[in-house]
Amino acid sequence: MPIFHKIHFCLSQLVRFLVYTFVLSLLSCQFTSKTKDTKQLFAESLSQHQSPQNKNNLDTILNTTTYLILGQKPDIVKVVKNTSISEYASFKVLAKYKDDVIVGRVADINNITIYRKFHPKTTFEDYHVEVYKGPLATPNFSTNPKAKQFITRIKEACAEGVNFAGHYTLVLWGCGTACQMGVVVNRKTGAISEFFDTLLGVEFKKDSNLIIKNSGAIDPATQLIELCNYCEVSQDIWTGTKFKAISE
Repeated sequence: MPIFHKIHFCLSQLVRFLVYTFVLSLLSCQFTSKTKDTKQLFAESLSQHQSPQNKNNLDTILNTTTYLILGQKPDIVKVVKNTSISEYASFKVLAKYKDDVIVGRVADINNITIYRKFHPKTTFEDYHVEVYKGPLATPNFSTNPKAKQFITRIKEACAEGVNFAGHYTLVLWGCGTACQMGVVVNRKTGAISEFFDTLLGVEFKKDSNLIIKNSGAIDPATQLIELCNYCEVSQDIWTGTKFKAISE
């Protein structure tokens, strides 16, 4: 090989090596940057999921058997009955829940977070039932013709067997943001109940008649429910044909 060709060959190899090294260096920098971004996002995610007591570094303004209210000192917050609201004319109404009115003298209403404490009236064990072991009936859509709109979801759920109240299959599906619909199928007869709805999911067991509606509103770590218009949690009993709310 002539000397000119050797020089040309060596230079081309050197150029390839330099380009390859540069590309590797660039990719390494991008990977390091992405790693830092991921760590930063993870840290931000953790900070967004702090316990209620640390939310936005707020102080505990009121802590009763029923409510936990966070804000910034020297905010003043009270929970009064609706019948006595006239006695607090100098306070601003912050929220209402049933007969309770939360009033306060606060610097910034946006810094007030109100939680209710979840105190279950009863437990799943209080409504224990034996789980049916016999042959399972298929869903009978003649008992609820409108349920045919959801025939695939209902059949899929029933194929998984009994999951509720001893001999029923509870079927749930989404119907939009913060919206779920469902039916209960009797696995002895195939009868399909009327539709029921919930906003934030349900909790139930195969060996209990009890159901907790909107269970997704309950913080599992603290048993707190942030007060909002659609966060009402209820405990209902399945009677065999419909849900019946447990009395206060």
